[in-house]
Amino acid sequence: MNDSNMTGTGFPNAVPQASSNRETGKKTTRSAIGAKAQTILDFLRQCTPYEADSIRVMVGHATGKGDTDTIEATDLLAVNRFLNHGLTKENATGNEAVMRHRQERAQKLMEAVQEFVNIGQLCRVSIALMKISSDFKAVEDTRQHLQSQPSNAAGRN
Repeated sequence: MNDSNMTGTGFPNAVPQASSNRETGKKTTRSAIGAKAQTILDFLRQCTPYEADSIRVMVGHATGKGDTDTIEATDLLAVNRFLNHGLTKENATGNEAVMRHRQERAQKLMEAVQEFVNIGQLCRVSIALMKISSDFKAVEDTRQHLQSQPSNAAGRN
């Protein structure tokens, strides 16, 4: 695994870097800011619903010093929304089906996060996602609050 500060996606690792503008006293050109914004926008457009927030939370967890108990409630909600996305009454009637779906989504989130963290940090993400995705209370709450699948009268997903 490459431990350099840049990943294959062109995004810096989650470790905050000091701005070179402040260090050198040079101003960032408008085109450089536009290119950076365009790169971020391109990344966000590729994210599935709730994915960007979940990546942010998990990268923050991986690079922080806390454990899963220290993840803020709103951030935990963002991760749970990602894990639950796509579940409906029709495709998840029992706790096992909900748990299976959440664990499959957790794996997808780990794959997305790996672009931003090193291997040690990825282990922290893996442990956190195991705990979050298999939390009995979250699984039961999810199952009890499942919505019916919207009708596809227009033929859209």
